[in-house]
Amino acid sequence: MSVDGEGLATRVVPLIDHGRLTGFLHNASTARRMGTRSTGSAIRPGHRSGPVVGPSLLTPEPGSSSPEQIIGDISRGLLVKEVIGVHSGMNPVSGDVSVGVEGILIKNGELTLPVREVTIGSTVQRMLSDVVAVGSDLRRFPWESAGVTLAIADVMMSGI
Repeated sequence: MSVDGEGLATRVVPLIDHGRLTGFLHNASTARRMGTRSTGSAIRPGHRSGPVVGPSLLTPEPGSSSPEQIIGDISRGLLVKEVIGVHSGMNPVSGDVSVGVEGILIKNGELTLPVREVTIGSTVQRMLSDVVAVGSDLRRFPWESAGVTLAIADVMMSGI
């Protein structure tokens, strides 16, 4: 997309560099309040909605490890295959996260049993600071996003 929800030119906005927050997304309104310029990051959630701040294509920088290498290095964990309830389980102000997930248990570097109805809890800030491996498997999704395999230490899980 070459323009955002306010008709301003979009551009790449680095947000995190080597684990450090380096930038913010702004539309015209938030930029004015912060005394800066818009980053061309206005989106419109619906045809009747006014512009809000949001990414038009969020893309993580791939790492150097394959998903198999990352899984092989985990003694006890969970490979998350699906996240449920992000719309209600993530607080954008505090960063608190409590969402349902489905996935496969990892034991001694091996995928073992499938699990459902597991809840994970943490904060976005803590999860970003606890990333221990980033996968080389950049995958673009049909919606405006992309992802890589991440290994995150010390995420609380319940229901297992």
